[in-house]
Amino acid sequence: MRKILVIDDEKSVQESLRILFSNKYKVFTCGSGKEGLDVISTRDIDIVFLDILMPDIDGINVLREIKKNNENIIVIMLTAISNISTAVEAMKLGAYDYITKPFEIDEIRILVDKICQDLKIRQNIEILSDEIEKTSGTIIFKSQLMENIINLARKAAPHDSSILITGQTGTGKELLARFIHKESQRKQEAFIPIHCAAIPETLFESEVFGYEKGAFTGAFKSKPGKIEIAGSGTIFFDEIGEMPISLQTKLLRVLQEHEFSRIGSNESIKMEARVLAATSKDLKNEIKSGRFREDLFYRLSVIPIEIPPLKDRKDDILMIAYHFLANFAVQMGIKTKFFSPSAEKCLLAYDWPGNIRELKNVVERILVLKGNKDIINIYDLPEDIRSAGMPGVSENGSFIDKVIAFERQLIIDAMEKSGWNRSKAAQYLKISRRMLSYKIEKYEIRKDKQQSIDC
Repeated sequence: MRKILVIDDEKSVQESLRILFSNKYKVFTCGSGKEGLDVISTRDIDIVFLDILMPDIDGINVLREIKKNNENIIVIMLTAISNISTAVEAMKLGAYDYITKPFEIDEIRILVDKICQDLKIRQNIEILSDEIEKTSGTIIFKSQLMENIINLARKAAPHDSSILITGQTGTGKELLARFIHKESQRKQEAFIPIHCAAIPETLFESEVFGYEKGAFTGAFKSKPGKIEIAGSGTIFFDEIGEMPISLQTKLLRVLQEHEFSRIGSNESIKMEARVLAATSKDLKNEIKSGRFREDLFYRLSVIPIEIPPLKDRKDDILMIAYHFLANFAVQMGIKTKFFSPSAEKCLLAYDWPGNIRELKNVVERILVLKGNKDIINIYDLPEDIRSAGMPGVSENGSFIDKVIAFERQLIIDAMEKSGWNRSKAAQYLKISRRMLSYKIEKYEIRKDKQQSIDC
């Protein structure tokens, strides 16, 4: 409920406004500016009706104090006709509007209703902005494993120590790097990713350090490198294990000396950016093989963070899947879908070798191909994922799983023998057709690539 405060030394005005709004709003009244400021300091007031002429502190000074402490409070000035110029001055100081005495009841009611509508819209915009902030580029998780990682990243973020993020391809290493940047004191500066695996070795040095005009054939103008562009922000070396050994030596020197030069220039440029790096390789094995510098490894991994594969974070799978499902539904202009319980079971049982990237691609593919369905069932899933969640009778399965798998297979056999005629299949199984239909829906049994004959 919105809270309204009336500050006026006339009891009749206080009572009139209290009677007018008390059925919809919480109304407070007081007879002086000092009392009004005391109420505002202890109550979460939304709207203030403020008289300009009062015995202790005049309305203009009260308005200044209100706006000084909370500029979001809506202030409506109450004034006599002779004080219109003062009311205009109040508007310049941040008052929302002014009303002359004696006021019209309908006029003041319409004004307050409009203000409350505006406040609601403002609140919704703030909530929506907050939700966008949370979901856009956000790490979606539920598992304790990821909570521990997020807590570690949050602790490391405010400091300038180098961080090495490791994990399989598709686990979200760049997303975590962006989270660290966002949580750091450099969040207003640039975040510059360098995808080491995507840059040809011959162009690597010029991309990272930049070059001067005429430094090499084709250098028709000077160009800053990624480190220079990063400024005092964050530079992120993704797949650092793919960096050529010759560049590793130069990067190590830059990290040690905090300065570098463009190709073709002797002028030193100070490096102010923080360095984050990530790799899906085992860098210790790369060191043993002579493909990665040991000194660079220790320089980069002051704080190592390892992201576990998705198969080790089962609690996160459905949350991430539904996140992608909602996002793609909005992008494609279709209503939000749901996974059936059996489909959810398949998603949880699958090992996801491609991790989050694979899960994202699977969800997108399903919506592109099956976007006209309200519920995504197991037959909408790719075969390998479907098979993971609907195993046969195995030695390792629980008793219930074995019974379910056995019963499901009996129904499939009966349906195939009957040419997918439910009535004949029910007779063969010696159960009612109604019971058979229930079981078919429960186990999501469908004839691949054909419609079942419902007769």
